[in-house]
Amino acid sequence: MKFTGAFLIFLFVSFSSFATWSIIIVDTKTGEIGIAGASCSYNCYGIGRIIPGKGAVIVQAMSNNDARKKGLEMLKANASPEQIIKALRDPEFDPEEQQYAVVSLNYLNDSRTYTGAATHTYHGSLTARGVSVQGNTLTNEDELQVILNVVLKGQKDALRIDEILMLALVAGSEAGGDKRCGQQRATSAFIMVAKPTDKPRKPYLELQFFGQKRGGMNAVMLLKGKYEKWKANHPE
Repeated sequence: MKFTGAFLIFLFVSFSSFATWSIIIVDTKTGEIGIAGASCSYNCYGIGRIIPGKGAVIVQAMSNNDARKKGLEMLKANASPEQIIKALRDPEFDPEEQQYAVVSLNYLNDSRTYTGAATHTYHGSLTARGVSVQGNTLTNEDELQVILNVVLKGQKDALRIDEILMLALVAGSEAGGDKRCGQQRATSAFIMVAKPTDKPRKPYLELQFFGQKRGGMNAVMLLKGKYEKWKANHPE
């Protein structure tokens, strides 16, 4: 059987999405839900999905589409983050190779994560009300706290959710990023925000940058350039 180059890229992106640091945020005032992530891999876009008005699920490290699908189905059915994480730790999903994060509008004080024992250090996660920050293959053990601090400050300063997500991605990059990338920090990055009325596959903000060569420009900063152009056209 022969495969076209485009099809092979599709397979790679769809079934081999890895990630290093990512963020989920729920805006409790507007009901908006946002996710963002960056990695020293070809494309990390596929690690997370949002169910507008419900919450978000991230499955990263050795990302698993079946686990993500299961988590989204349960989120849509109003299962709690605790219940979802418990289900995703079933051996059929190979959870020790993965990191999970679930944040729900219906369970704002119960954001949940799981970091598999086989994921690469530095690895871990931090949560707050309506917030989850997780990472693996990090340069140092302080990165996640730096990212969470930026998120909490952004919320305190009443910044827009998209602004907070972008600041958090940059903070992760400046704190060390993906240790595989050295000073480049990341070769792929994305940001996504959905309003409660958005369709699941059509969030009002969806930007990504992927396929950056090793040793080239930092994908987070390239994504930031795209975001600044988007923001200029979406002042409110």
